Order: sequence, then structure tokens, then C-alpha cells
Amino acid sequence: MAGGKSREIKNRIKGVKSTHQITKAMDIVSSTKYKKFVGLVQKTRPYAEMLNGILDNISAGIRGEKHPLFDGKQNVKRIGLVVMASDRGLCGSFNNNILKEMEKIIRENPDKEVSIIAIGKKVRDYCKKRDYDIKSEYIQLIPEIMFEKAKEIGEDVVEFYMNDIFDEVYLVYSKYLSAVSSEFISKKIVPIQREEVKAKEDTYIFEPSVEDILTGLLPKYLNIKLYQSILETTASEHAARKQAMKNATDNAEEMMADLTLQYNRERQAAITQEISEIVGGAAALK
Repeated sequence: MAGGKSREIKNRIKGVKSTHQITKAMDIVSSTKYKKFVGLVQKTRPYAEMLNGILDNISAGIRGEKHPLFDGKQNVKRIGLVVMASDRGLCGSFNNNILKEMEKIIRENPDKEVSIIAIGKKVRDYCKKRDYDIKSEYIQLIPEIMFEKAKEIGEDVVEFYMNDIFDEVYLVYSKYLSAVSSEFISKKIVPIQREEVKAKEDTYIFEPSVEDILTGLLPKYLNIKLYQSILETTASEHAARKQAMKNATDNAEEMMADLTLQYNRERQAAITQEISEIVGGAAALK
């Protein structure tokens, strides 16, 4: 009986060891990818912030000018959500938190038609299961194509907005803060909000025209905004997966230690019982 229990514990130790090897390997892979994307985030943030500043200054100088991407629409009946999550799981509550932000916007707009631009398999699959309207989907975004795909997404957003398929567009993504912290954000990106910037005394001279400048600048702004958000979300994903795999690895090591201790106790009990039986048998022969 004791021998059977020892074998059972030994088999459990083998299973936990196998799991430990997998989680340890995934921790190493995620750590490498995490460092890569954090580097990209840190390199591109200054450019994105500079472009935001340029747009804010221009918008402050042309408050009398009209542009569809700035001014919005009178009646908002159709909302587009650009939702960014991951292609894979095993990253803790990361994807669930993104989807909660998406569902929050849907609940807050019960009288409006909501459509999704899905970025990542987890968003796409979630929306398909619930029969949500998916206008376009983007999966398997590797670093080499992220900028071009962000451009495509921005073009989709502008096209859908200008053709009255969307009256407003929201972005749902995760902003990277640190290895253990991310901020899950839902923000209106179209129409673009005119920030309150102190008017400068300088008079802007636009060449060839305000409309041409804005028509060229606003899509670029969306392109960079979306690209930065993809990088931030991916960095947050790998940070979450790295932490989840580290926790799983630590738990597996703790479990192996407990099972090994239990196994040794069972073996010791079995040996003690065998010795007792031998001693008892020898005593009975006397």
C-alpha cells in the first residue's frame, strides 16, 4: 500500500517537473521578447509625444477652421472600437482586462450600433463567439510589419468614419508602465480632441492650405497613435506572460519540494514498517 502511494507521488513529481521545464522555457522566451518591445516603446514614445505636441499647437492656432476629423458629427449612432489584445494566452488576466474595457464601452452605449476592429486572435475569437460585428481583423503582428499594419488600421478608421460607417471611434489598449504594471485604457481617437493649449502670439501661415495640412497630418497622427498603442500593448502582454510564467515556475518548484518531502516520508515509513516486520518475525521464531 505504501509502495503504491510512493509510486503515485513519484509520478506526480515527474509531471510537475515536466510542467516546470515548460514554464521555465516560456519565462525565458517571454523575458527576451519583453526586453525587445520595451526598448521599442521607449524609443518611439518621444516621437509620438512630439507629434501630439505639434497637433496640439496647430489645433490651437486654427480654432476657426473646420475639419471632419476634428469636429465630429451631430448624431452619433454607430461606434467603432479598435481593440488590441494578444494572439496567445498564458498571460494572466491581461486579455480579460482588455475585453472588460471593450464590454464597458458596449454597455455604456446600449442604443448605438457597435462594430469592432479586432487586433489579436483573443479579441477576434471572443467577438466571433458573441456574434459581434467585426469590420476587420489583424493577427500575428510581428515587429517588422507593425508600422505598416498600423497605417492600414488608421486608413480603415478614416475610411469608415468619412463614409459614415462609424460616427465615433474608440481605442482600447494597454499602456505599458513597468514589468509588473500596465494601464488598460479606452480612449476616443476620432473625432480627434482639440486639446486646450495656450494660444501663441505667433500667427500660423499654412502652405498650401489649412485643409491640405490637416488632411495630410491627421492620418499620420492616427498612424503613429495606433503604432505606439500596438507596441505598448505587446510590451504589456510579454510583461504579463513573463510574470505569469515566473509565478508558475516558482509554484512548480515549491510543489516539487513538498512532494519530494512527502515521498521521502513515505519511503521512510515503508522502510520502518519493513524493519518492524523483520524484527517481529525474528522474535516470533524464538
